[in-house]
Amino acid sequence: MKRLIISLLTAVLIISFTGCGKTKEPATDQSPTSIQETQETEKEPETEPDIQLVSHENTFFNIGYNEEDGWSLTEDDIYIYDTGGYAHVRILNEEGYTEIVVTINAEQKDPYTFRKDLYNFDIDMKAYAAGEIETVDVGGQPMLYVDMENGDRFFFGRNEEAGVTYTIDATNWDDPRVPALIENITCTASGTDNAEPPWPWEGEPLSGETMSQMVGTYTVTAEFLPMNEPLVTYETFNHEVEVIDNNVYLLSDYVLREYAYEGTALAFNREIPLDEEFQMVESSNGNMVISGFMRPVIGHDGNSMLYSYDGPDRFSVAPDGSWGISWFSSGETTEKYIFQGDTLVGEPLPFNEVDIINHLNIDNKYIYVTGSPADENESGHTVFVYDHNGTLKFKLKGDPNDSIGLGSVTFVAQ
Repeated sequence: MKRLIISLLTAVLIISFTGCGKTKEPATDQSPTSIQETQETEKEPETEPDIQLVSHENTFFNIGYNEEDGWSLTEDDIYIYDTGGYAHVRILNEEGYTEIVVTINAEQKDPYTFRKDLYNFDIDMKAYAAGEIETVDVGGQPMLYVDMENGDRFFFGRNEEAGVTYTIDATNWDDPRVPALIENITCTASGTDNAEPPWPWEGEPLSGETMSQMVGTYTVTAEFLPMNEPLVTYETFNHEVEVIDNNVYLLSDYVLREYAYEGTALAFNREIPLDEEFQMVESSNGNMVISGFMRPVIGHDGNSMLYSYDGPDRFSVAPDGSWGISWFSSGETTEKYIFQGDTLVGEPLPFNEVDIINHLNIDNKYIYVTGSPADENESGHTVFVYDHNGTLKFKLKGDPNDSIGLGSVTFVAQ
């Protein structure tokens, strides 16, 4: 129709020019282009039909999802309580199994988990607290996000005024239905009276007095060593410390740090990069022996790896560095490994009196194994003392009439 109107107008103009015998100024408001624009303006615009979203609302977040895209949210996928809640929005395959899921979680609690996520994802806490880390807005809540190796995208953020930590775990991020769902999430937690604890560099430095305690005929003196930089750890029990010359090596949260001992304090030197998540560090002939569950045993001089052996789990090394013991859980499964040139040769060395091992240490005379006894008639943590051949020499136990006993023994040394 547009082409017919344009052709007719063109013919009229040609006839007019011929009859008058003179040139006429073009009428800009009647040119083919302006007519076309006029017709397009007058024509009713084509609009896409409104998408009808199904809505779920609660105290902490609202979700709008499009059922035509396959999204569903059942009562079994929602759990809301006084201080938090979660929801799993899913797309199921033809067999009824979850193909895509977006999990929204909100919890009113202290910022421990949020700050641990900052640490785990290598996000600088100081830069974040200063507002120097870029965030994205998810339903009114500034959030950080990390793209995971499996194709998920993990969002996390904290509403400090309400004391609420938000996380969103979205699988199959490359599927366009997933970002579309995220756009229809609103974070609704509110509050203004929550007071956040200080960041590590803002708090009062921990301090302690020098104290002494008589143990039998011996006097044990503990002296507090402050650090020149605060160190926040997120692992409660699994910390390892080794002293080599004037350096102190601290393995915590799978990170190995070197400190210089300055007589009354520890000064941070550097982090030593490790390729895997190790849990133990000991010394041998002036170098470190580093190991962990399902990790190789490596030697390290502080600058580079000296050797690496597969086979042992947690590895406690003898003072002369010629042999060590691999242990993980049961006393029945421990093994002795001997360094022979470029290899480690293993042989069974069970400690049958021990059920679950808590820690193992070797000195020039004994092997000390701490843990729970295998004898069902005994209870409480015990220190089992063996000679280097694995023969039990004696045990250190708590008073059987004392319910606390020795407590939880995590280390022993003579």
